[in-house]
Amino acid sequence: MRKRRTAPPLPMDRGVGPTRVRMPGPGAPDPVLVDLGSLPTTAVSYVMQRFPDSAAWFADEVAAGRVVFDDAAVVTTSSPYAPGTSVWFHRPIPDDDAAPVTLDVLYEDEWIIAVDKPHGLCSTPKGENVRRSAVVAGRVQFANDEISALHRLDRSTGGVLLLCKRREDRGAFHKMFEERSVSKTYWAVAALNDRVGIDPVRVESRISKTQGELQAREGPGGINAITDVRLVSTFSDCSGEWGLYDVRPLTGRTHQIRVHMTSLGLPLRNDKLYPVPREDFDVEDPDNPMQLIARSMTFVHPITGDPVTINSRLTPSSHAAPGRDSH
Repeated sequence: MRKRRTAPPLPMDRGVGPTRVRMPGPGAPDPVLVDLGSLPTTAVSYVMQRFPDSAAWFADEVAAGRVVFDDAAVVTTSSPYAPGTSVWFHRPIPDDDAAPVTLDVLYEDEWIIAVDKPHGLCSTPKGENVRRSAVVAGRVQFANDEISALHRLDRSTGGVLLLCKRREDRGAFHKMFEERSVSKTYWAVAALNDRVGIDPVRVESRISKTQGELQAREGPGGINAITDVRLVSTFSDCSGEWGLYDVRPLTGRTHQIRVHMTSLGLPLRNDKLYPVPREDFDVEDPDNPMQLIARSMTFVHPITGDPVTINSRLTPSSHAAPGRDSH
């Protein structure tokens, strides 16, 4: 099962993105079709056989009218199985023992809220990280089930994250990201070398990420990722000498800053995924977070037309960032 970025209308919103189950066609390497030897009779019977442990829960969702097809038509127990179609529903939110997350609000108006996403918190619900995500935390904190993330930060990255308050306003804000009219800057802590100094260095390459692989990679082909990097200051501690870097991505590829800093010979301090994944790559260390912070975001408000600059209050934990103006 995988999530769809643009969801069809659903009968109710439970605070988690919709889940899609696609009906495979004859000959597909699907466990249900292999076991049955033919196509199921109904869409519901397929899903229940595909996920037997959740069959009883799914039956209740169907009975309540909370499962829909691509065109938002409600799925019933008699809806026929049709290869190539999909059914959509909201997964239940699993309970966990984690303490509630309170987001630090940096900016708010009628349409959006900007928060400081903590290191180690997913931007959106993913896998078992449902309640432990900025979107769900925001929906709880602000009592608004329509809150959504307008862009994403890696779980290990902290800093400015923009949330939209209402579903009907998302398009206007998504467009400014699609048109690359949002200016972003980051703080990064890494080692020192002679490739990056006080003058900006531009890295241009093609970055791709294959589904199922942990790392994004540079490869041949047209340039799709551009990052400017410059050294701001240096400092020393018990682990050695370090640099604080101003990083400005001009594009938004997956893991772009981490890949480009690594390509410069400057992997981020405490990055467990680059240059080589560690065994505990998926375990966040709150006392030693990856040293990357989305420190500012500037854009022209698509509804009011006003310029907006939002600054993070986070600083790299191992070094006090230079003073900066508040907006």
